Amino acid sequence: MSTTTDHLIGTVDSVSLAEVGVSVDGADVKSMPVSQNGLSSELLEELAALAAEKVRGDGLRLMGEGGLLPELAQHLMQAALEAEMDEHLAAGAGRVGGRGSRSGGNTRNGYRSKKVMTEVGTVTVQIPRDRLGTFQPRMLPKYARRTGALDDLVISLTSKGLTSGEIVSHLAQTYGMTTTKETISTITDKALESMAEWRTRPLDAVYPVVFIDAVHVKVRVLSTIL
Repeated sequence: MSTTTDHLIGTVDSVSLAEVGVSVDGADVKSMPVSQNGLSSELLEELAALAAEKVRGDGLRLMGEGGLLPELAQHLMQAALEAEMDEHLAAGAGRVGGRGSRSGGNTRNGYRSKKVMTEVGTVTVQIPRDRLGTFQPRMLPKYARRTGALDDLVISLTSKGLTSGEIVSHLAQTYGMTTTKETISTITDKALESMAEWRTRPLDAVYPVVFIDAVHVKVRVLSTIL
């Protein structure tokens, strides 16, 4: 019998998970490498096999409607929202001593559907609700309709000289997103507001400045210029 302490692969509900620093006794335990985001090589191979199957079939589409990446993003975002709700309810139960409404605690209260524009396309997630209405998801704030990465993408395209209409066309062709010039302007206006706040910020009384100067002189030593 051998003991392996490394990234180990476990299976929960038919999903491969990577566990770090777990000691397991057994001769059939294999140490599997994981990616930077904790994805096991086994899971990555399953995704690669799925991509190969798509290519042999109707063709592989990564982004936009029917793409593989939006589907993955939807599942990951949904799991993150569920985890946030569990954390919120657990914190509330610790404060009031119970989760049920009779004990003054909080409980789940269904879902509401929400379309979100992401950097890989538009996805639809189910936002969990609680009975007391105190749940405020951090990943998708209450009135947010897009992720911060998409805002960064729009600002980057704007800085490269693209107009609002060109950005709308680019997002539609590349990511399958249906958006408007007004939405693009709203995103860029937020950047302009931040710039205005930076320009009008109060200045410090003293700013230390360090000047570094040097003189470079070429010297010939034994027919070699140093």
